[in-house]
Amino acid sequence: MYELLQHLIAFKYACKINHWSSDKYAEHLLFDRLSEDIDNWVDSISECYFMATDNKNVFQANILNPKMVNTNLVKMCELIISHLEELQNDDELNAGMCSLLSAIEEGFLNKIALAKLA
Repeated sequence: MYELLQHLIAFKYACKINHWSSDKYAEHLLFDRLSEDIDNWVDSISECYFMATDNKNVFQANILNPKMVNTNLVKMCELIISHLEELQNDDELNAGMCSLLSAIEEGFLNKIALAKLA
């Protein structure tokens, strides 16, 4: 689950890098749209999974792993979707967490379509 947090944070950062690097207004808006919901998902996972199990020690300054940042947002979406699918097959996750991961996966299926427009 920690790796998923890292991927989500890296995805938002990659969206911002693309946003700041673009000269086209439409791309600026697209990259902002791609980064929508990420903070809410990171917060939900953090609270529902890590804080609920009193595992707050994972929240360190190095949570952003620069090696995970890839400005090819389609590839990042594919990687995150794959990771979400793996996590949802974990029999130890409760129904609420599986539901959250499913919602995030649905969100990323939409994001991959948007990322292909960039």
